[in-house]
Amino acid sequence: MKLLFIRHGEPDYSRDCLTENGLVQAAHLAKRLEKENITAAFHSPMGRAAETAQICMDGRDIPLTMCSWLREFDVKVHDKDLPEDVPVWDILPANWTADPLLFDRIRYNESSVSQGTEIAERAAAAAKGLDEVLASYGLAREGGIYRKLKDCDETLVFFCHFGITCVMIAHLLGVSPVITLQGMSAEPTAIATLCTDDRFGREVNFRLHSFGDIHHLPTQGIGKVNYQ
Repeated sequence: MKLLFIRHGEPDYSRDCLTENGLVQAAHLAKRLEKENITAAFHSPMGRAAETAQICMDGRDIPLTMCSWLREFDVKVHDKDLPEDVPVWDILPANWTADPLLFDRIRYNESSVSQGTEIAERAAAAAKGLDEVLASYGLAREGGIYRKLKDCDETLVFFCHFGITCVMIAHLLGVSPVITLQGMSAEPTAIATLCTDDRFGREVNFRLHSFGDIHHLPTQGIGKVNYQ
């Protein structure tokens, strides 16, 4: 099975939609996705992701489903050296790397950074939603692995956001989401690709083949990516 997690095009956050540049980026992304034999697509309820999905799936006979758990992972956490709570991907480097609890996929919620926030609840909801989708295509979660209930050759696409992509990848790889949220970066329309490692029969795990892929975007002119 192949999973594609895709960040939306360049956003106008004030209106929760795509900018003119974002619309062109989404068109380039749609062209790139024509090469994929997509079984089904899912999108966040937020406007910028939904718009990206609609542009990419327009004219293709592929089921497109809105999933509330795909919304951006906009949880704010505590950093002892900052005056206000910050998005979970903006903890000061010296602070998150010094806390061993944040590296623990089970106990990260026990950290002082996480306590009093909904980080664990939101991450669990996303994991549950993703696992339900995978189970519907014959890939059932069992502890830290997945069991194939049938041959799973599908390609599933998720149009969503940077933060929630990091959380879902952490779930699939069995690591703390703080590591992926702090250690990864994705520009608009970036693609993350994961595939099952099928060498061991019915018991499989996912491997990350690429993250942040924007080769479909031009390097200049309208539709380009604006690195920040």
